[in-house]
Amino acid sequence: MGMTDPGDRPAARGAGVDDDGAVEDAVGVRAERSRGTRDRVLEVALEQLERGGEAAVRIDEINDRSGVSIGSIYHHFGDRDGVIAAAQLRRFSRYAEVEIASLADVVREARDRGQFRRALLQLAKGSHSALRTAERWGRIAVMASTVGREELREDVAHLQTRLTDGFQAHVAQGQARGFFRDDLDARAIAAFVEAWTVGLALNDLDERGVSESAWLAVVGVAIDALLTAD
Repeated sequence: MGMTDPGDRPAARGAGVDDDGAVEDAVGVRAERSRGTRDRVLEVALEQLERGGEAAVRIDEINDRSGVSIGSIYHHFGDRDGVIAAAQLRRFSRYAEVEIASLADVVREARDRGQFRRALLQLAKGSHSALRTAERWGRIAVMASTVGREELREDVAHLQTRLTDGFQAHVAQGQARGFFRDDLDARAIAAFVEAWTVGLALNDLDERGVSESAWLAVVGVAIDALLTAD
């Protein structure tokens, strides 16, 4: 028998297990519901982590606020630690992706080297904002949470590798456009830029931390060393 195009099937049809289209649709619906359930749980867990760290993650509160039953929470995540690990991984991803998206915008929108340099300095300036400070410490908290959790450490390492891949790709685009020096390794540049934003946490702790203007002066010198000559 010839194959029947899905568009030629009657509108009203039984959903028997031999109907591949109906089975696929049902599987798709279940998968979407499963993602929705996980998302609701993780959004509440993320809020708890931001509010008070891992000690603030409470399954009964997640149940109340997300509308997901405790049994379903355990079905999807195994236990409370599974909820925490999944929420930490999502937290790490969100923070890192903000930086990657910012660099992508700079590379795409800059018309010349001067504009590119100014945009990079503006990104560096944003690192001192309250929001970016919170994001920086959030990433550090996630990295610290991997101690004693080998599976989470591997997941975070895999995610960081993928994120740095994205950062490297944008640096390579900047090199292709004549902004970044092409005699330097694109991944090394990406790692360096990521490191200076996360490493600013040390200055956050310093009781005599340097001012934003002093920090930007040093970053400006570093940026000039990475960019092509005028």
